Amino acid sequence: MNSGLLRLIMVVGVLSLFSGTAGAWEKGIKRIVIPFGVAANQLPDPQSKGATLFASYCSQCHNLPSPRMHSTDDWPMRFEKMMDHAVLMAGTSPDVKMPADKEKTEIVVYLAKNGFKGLPADSPLRGEYQVFNIIWFCSVCHAVPDPSQYPAKEWAKIVDRMNGFRKKQGRDEMSNADRKAVINFLAKQSQ
Repeated sequence: MNSGLLRLIMVVGVLSLFSGTAGAWEKGIKRIVIPFGVAANQLPDPQSKGATLFASYCSQCHNLPSPRMHSTDDWPMRFEKMMDHAVLMAGTSPDVKMPADKEKTEIVVYLAKNGFKGLPADSPLRGEYQVFNIIWFCSVCHAVPDPSQYPAKEWAKIVDRMNGFRKKQGRDEMSNADRKAVINFLAKQSQ
């Protein structure tokens, strides 16, 4: 079976699961793609052109993610992948509006400006054995965070929030020992 036909079958299958009412769409596919989201007024600099475009276009297909869901370096690639999906959705639903190239650039600049700081690939921290847990748990969803971007006291709250997201997504939660190891490493390196 060719990949184009397989893709079409998958899109039709997913759409059929959530067809019928606008409510089914809102509660179904949006929750599957991003099970938690933020309101447009909760975005950083919510009145900016980038935030407005991001909220307008991206919330058509899924709950609105926080720009801090991905790193500043990851957003351009993530956004391009989303645009590939949006093209498919626009082809199956006339209500899905696509951003113009200039608007895409504005959105990517906004997301990259407001994403979190990822740990550089050449960081010496990547060679430390304790970072394995962080790579193991964090990189399933997003880039490995740079510990220096938050004060030590913030990391427990952040790790607990991420662990809660893991649970909502059906992923294994961190054990208490893993949680402590991750928090201790991030807090120690943030100083």
